[in-house]
Amino acid sequence: MSDQFRAQLKKYKKKHGIKTPTTKTPNKQQVRKRTEDFSHGDIEELMGINRTTYKRGPGGAIRRK
Repeated sequence: MSDQFRAQLKKYKKKHGIKTPTTKTPNKQQVRKRTEDFSHGDIEELMGINRTTYKRGPGGAIRRK
């Protein structure tokens, strides 16, 4: 913006009582990292190791491997 336009805008805001919104900066707090201990079985279940696998059969049908 030009300086002249900025000055006019300040006068307009002062005359009409308009306040410009200010952005609040969030407080920088220490963020605690959440640690969880998973068992070997839990990890395998989350990864989907023990799930059934499917394959396309003849004619496009989906069948269990």
